[in-house]
Amino acid sequence: MSNNDNLKLRKDSQKKATKSLAVSTIFMIIGLILSKGSGFLREVLISRKFDTTYCDAITVGFQFPDFFFALLVGGSIQSAITPTLSRSIENHTSDKVWKGVNVFITLMSVCLLIVVILGEVFSNVIYEVFNQGDDPEMIRLGANLARTLYFQIFFMMLAALCIGILNAYKKFGSTAFGPTIYNVCVLLSIGIFGASNEKALYMTGFGIMASALIYFLFQLYMGRKEVRHFRPSLNIKNPEFRKLFRIAVPVLISASIVQLNMVILKSFATRFDTGSVFALRNAETLWQLPYGIFAVGIGTVMLPSLAEHFAAKRFQEASKLLSSSIKNALFLVLPCTGIFLVLRLDVVKAAFKWSESYSDDRAKLAAIFLVGYCSAIITQSVIFIINQAFYAIGQTRFPLFAGIISMIVNFMSCYVLVELGCGPISLSVAYSLACLVRLILLALVYCRNKKLAPRRLRPFIVKSVICFLIMIGGLYLINLIPYAPDRKIFQLVWLMVRAVFGFGIYFAIAFVLKMEELKTVSDRYLSRIFKRRKAKA
Repeated sequence: MSNNDNLKLRKDSQKKATKSLAVSTIFMIIGLILSKGSGFLREVLISRKFDTTYCDAITVGFQFPDFFFALLVGGSIQSAITPTLSRSIENHTSDKVWKGVNVFITLMSVCLLIVVILGEVFSNVIYEVFNQGDDPEMIRLGANLARTLYFQIFFMMLAALCIGILNAYKKFGSTAFGPTIYNVCVLLSIGIFGASNEKALYMTGFGIMASALIYFLFQLYMGRKEVRHFRPSLNIKNPEFRKLFRIAVPVLISASIVQLNMVILKSFATRFDTGSVFALRNAETLWQLPYGIFAVGIGTVMLPSLAEHFAAKRFQEASKLLSSSIKNALFLVLPCTGIFLVLRLDVVKAAFKWSESYSDDRAKLAAIFLVGYCSAIITQSVIFIINQAFYAIGQTRFPLFAGIISMIVNFMSCYVLVELGCGPISLSVAYSLACLVRLILLALVYCRNKKLAPRRLRPFIVKSVICFLIMIGGLYLINLIPYAPDRKIFQLVWLMVRAVFGFGIYFAIAFVLKMEELKTVSDRYLSRIFKRRKAKA
């Protein structure tokens, strides 16, 4: 075979890989939109079904189940098992690596069951120790609610296991819609059982636990062919397990840092007015929508492919993939950030104010928190993708170090800003500052390896800033129009009109500046969606 034939085959292979990556990203983004949308509806429904005290109790009740899940499950499977299996598939050593994965999963399951049992027994003690000075009744309700949620962690772990394995085999279509099914079941639980009394609170918790079981069963069915490789084992002397364990432990601890940061913020939020904890959660829900849809979707699809490129020593392709992932994610989250920044109060009211129980004061407080979070949307998007890049090449220790530093910065910033009397915005500003420090540390260390470092980011950043600033100016101008509708439907339409106007400006300037990312979004993603629709028609 001639060199020209080899070159042609390589180009065809690259085109197929790019097409497959684009289709997978579409599936993942659509799934995340549905998941985040249904998760957002969950927050709205909670605010309608429960009064302020019970809303705060729900927020507190999820605090430690979410923390234990993140510590023992959330990061390890997605960020350790997925790239490890992906590299083994590329190197044709999956049978050997699966033996180590079997031990890791079995050991994690045993540890998690022990944690669940301890949580059930000592729930009240844990919540009293870590929430000293808070409303005792709210802490009691939160601790008892947590007892209905601890076993949810085990089912979520099993579901995450299936998702991690499927992602390694690039079966993204099989993992994209599971979270939506879970959220729909949770919505049904809140809708059926939700009310401002203790019994209803606990019944809602049991419904959420049942939702997690349904979620696991769905993912098990979708991954039945890939999961068949699993065999329970506690052979901790297995060399592949030891390799995986060394990679996974820093990831396990890193994953807990996200929850620890949320615990820090919520502990400081209790120093402000009643309802501050839930308002903070509302703001978190909003800023995590664009981050959780675009950055997480793009980064999740990137992970196994980047791991394969690194295993095959295709460093140029790895750098190119990382560069495009960062730029595509930022290109999509930036206009969302501008809308949240300028139209913050309207966004909060449109999202959460569906009844008089959600007061204007609570909306204003959530809007204040949202302003402080705006820069975190951008920085956290890049952090997620760079973390995925570290995990893809098997380096997990430095992301842990950067995460610990950011947690310290978060706590110190919260303390200083609150003591200075900067008000509620102190919390979200402190978190954004911590994210910025973490991003700088990660970028400096990853970019030391010139072969793997992302390229041509500077021209993209300059053009993006221009698009963003002009969009902000346009939004401020249209916001000067003295129109404040009273009816909910008109509020939603008016917000949508302004949001579409903002996106229009952003994409128009990107077109004028000839940004490659606009063409990528149009050709690689949107055109494929419309082609699929036409094909179905």
